Amino acid sequence: MGHETRISHREIKKPFWKSWKFWLLIVAIIILAKGAISCTNYLFSEPAAPSTKIYKLNSDKSVKAMLKHYEPDLKVTEVGGVYDDPKSKTVLVTIKEDSGVDDKYAVKTMHADIASVWKAFKKSKGNDFANIAVMVTYPFDDAGGNTHQLKAMTADLDGSRLNDLNLEGFSDRNVSAFATEYWQRNDMPSIK
Repeated sequence: MGHETRISHREIKKPFWKSWKFWLLIVAIIILAKGAISCTNYLFSEPAAPSTKIYKLNSDKSVKAMLKHYEPDLKVTEVGGVYDDPKSKTVLVTIKEDSGVDDKYAVKTMHADIASVWKAFKKSKGNDFANIAVMVTYPFDDAGGNTHQLKAMTADLDGSRLNDLNLEGFSDRNVSAFATEYWQRNDMPSIK
């Protein structure tokens, strides 16, 4: 009879909370819940406000920093300006353009670069300049087969014209028409 009252270890059921499968399930549920909460927070969070940093554009260094902030892909090689006299405050930004697929595409890219400079000045409230000049250099081959980075395009803009520049609606094709003065090498194609 003693033998009949003994219960084998296999027949004894442990409480479910002592099972490793139960705890594995709890950990998986916690991880999934945290992931769902963070995903929900990300989806319904407010987008980051666009940068509204305003630079004091009173030196070559500050202009270059502003351009790097607003247009990080722009290849600015040189910035030079006169910042002391508010009536004749001018700046010249030189941009290096690499050789593209063809010259027509390069001209479109140059227009986009010039428009990017203007838009950066507009975003930073740089309309107190009397003149904003942008020069774009481009690699040209000479008769000897040597490549030189030469001036290919310039666009000057009165600082007061920045007030008329629409940041969202401005088309790069309008650079030559919007500029106060515009020049392009004769051997480069014109874009209509």
